[in-house]
Amino acid sequence: MRIGVDARFLVEEKTGVETYFHQLLSRLIRLGGDEEYVLFRGDSLMPELPAGRWRLVGAGGRAWSWGLTGKLSAESLDLFYSPVTAFPLAGAPRSIVTIHDLSWHHTPSSYSTLERARQRRWTALAARHADGIVVVSETTGKDFAALHPSAAGKMTTISPGVDDSSFGSVPASEVQRVRDRYGLTGRYLLALASFHPRKNLPGLVEAYDRFRSRGPERLQLLLAGRGGSDSSRVLDRVARSPFRSDILLSGYVPQTDLAALYAAAELFVLASHYEGFGIPALEAMARGTPVLVSDLPVFREVCGEAALRVAPGDADALAEGIGASIRDTPARSARIEAGISRARGYRWENSATRLVDFFRQVERRAS
Repeated sequence: MRIGVDARFLVEEKTGVETYFHQLLSRLIRLGGDEEYVLFRGDSLMPELPAGRWRLVGAGGRAWSWGLTGKLSAESLDLFYSPVTAFPLAGAPRSIVTIHDLSWHHTPSSYSTLERARQRRWTALAARHADGIVVVSETTGKDFAALHPSAAGKMTTISPGVDDSSFGSVPASEVQRVRDRYGLTGRYLLALASFHPRKNLPGLVEAYDRFRSRGPERLQLLLAGRGGSDSSRVLDRVARSPFRSDILLSGYVPQTDLAALYAAAELFVLASHYEGFGIPALEAMARGTPVLVSDLPVFREVCGEAALRVAPGDADALAEGIGASIRDTPARSARIEAGISRARGYRWENSATRLVDFFRQVERRAS
């Protein structure tokens, strides 16, 4: 089977969508089989992929809007796979899309009117015209089915994962290297998120201020992630913090630094108003780091009782959660062990196997 792939999301600097796609594609290639992958992308730098049955086809510039149909037809594809909701409406006999979240629907104020309309349109087109729909969590699947009940029958859940290297300790020398690089001089809280309104980073800073004001414990707060539409609000809130000298802004963190950052953190915090999955919470659990998250349906699904959950948007509850999570108690130790165990149930290899099985299922169904 010849499978065309929207490979624009193979990039060096990865957030959740790019991580999901790169990890799955790498493992799809390693699985071998009869599948050949034709990767359509522009001219930007691309991360390394394993050797296997794949090749690149240039499709930069306006090709995505106007010229991709001809390129697809010329490749005689059996299927087209998109790692996002958008997909070519012509040129491939069958298409599979991916829905990572419905944040435009659940947190509409986080998006411009134009972006909400664009997301709504592509979600509706996927529901009507895609032959298969991948969702990254059961929670996202339920949200999507509530909007488009008629499309539920062509949907499957394929979650992100971790691999063997995600577990275990990190060498002390590597931890020290990362501490030095990011200015981490003692105990610290870690938040890994883009500066987007739904990530609630100003709310986290407010909770951090309240936590620090209630006791003598000095913990730094590392806000790790690249800028976004909420950057000015985040920076303004940090500037107003009485503890701003202990709040560190790292910008984008490369994959090579993440293991040590997770491992050395006193606590990982993801205080979002909405998530489709929350890969960093899974990665932190695998590394044995305590996790504090908003009490959202998706975190009940992914983290279960392994993470402490607090009401989203409640700064007092979040501050109390920070205090409860960093205390060395049997409950903290139990959550750490439960997190490691829970993370072992999410493996990239299993997700890739499920995805290639879905490719074959959709292809057979349409034959």
